[in-house]
Amino acid sequence: MKKLREISIDGCPEIGRGAHGIVYQTAPDMLVKVYNENTSIEAIRKERELARWAFVKGIPTAIPFDIVRVGDRCGIVFEHLEAQSSADYIRESPERFESFLVRSVALMKQIHAITAQPGELPDMKQQTLRWLPKVRPFLAEDLYAGLCAFVDTIPNRNTIIHADFHMNNILICGDELMLIDMDTLSTGDPIFELATVFVSYRQFPSIEPKAAYMLGIDGETAAKICDRIFELYLDGAKEEQIREAKHTAQLLGCIRIIDYVDRHTDLPAPDRKKVTERCVQDMTELLRMRA
Repeated sequence: MKKLREISIDGCPEIGRGAHGIVYQTAPDMLVKVYNENTSIEAIRKERELARWAFVKGIPTAIPFDIVRVGDRCGIVFEHLEAQSSADYIRESPERFESFLVRSVALMKQIHAITAQPGELPDMKQQTLRWLPKVRPFLAEDLYAGLCAFVDTIPNRNTIIHADFHMNNILICGDELMLIDMDTLSTGDPIFELATVFVSYRQFPSIEPKAAYMLGIDGETAAKICDRIFELYLDGAKEEQIREAKHTAQLLGCIRIIDYVDRHTDLPAPDRKKVTERCVQDMTELLRMRA
């Protein structure tokens, strides 16, 4: 591999943060996403190609250019644009809160109006089915069987979903909203997208309050965002339909969290235990309600 160009992020503002890295504004006309220390160059290249693919498909996202070295880590330089984090955007003018959520849901629906060819992207339903065996040790056999049957009933769709739709992955670029972190791009029923919304704004903050602060908001605001996104996305739905969608999203989200915790053995053992036990408790209650 040829030697990578080196750049510095000293003094640069952070404007976005995902599971695998942090986005900095390194100049008025340049963004750089710096990946976590353990991210392989192959994974970085894959996200760069996915971002290019997403842009061609019509998803509002920054165009990636070269891979660079940032200290002991790697990053991707993105097209010249000046961006602002969603949290800063709302914090500066609280009256923008509702408008931001309306525009966010419009962006989500814009993405969901795009389809991919079978096999172009990972299938989120198939991924979820592969994660299920990790849940099995924590559930009674009848509940586990019910969970498997439930996941299997979710429609097969070639709809594109971002699969990590939260404030840290939405940037404000002038008057436009733009998505970052394309490494989770998948296909599937939109309920899988709403599952990531529930996990980000309700499930994780209910387990660990600092999860909301990582989004630049408090737990109460996070819960309000979750509820409003469901209302806006399911426009016209009855209260019981919205409640059912939340229950489905929570079940799917908890499966994904258990897989995440299982794979990230670098997380402190007490935290992994706490998160897993809470997800299992919530799943058990939801599955018994459905029985």
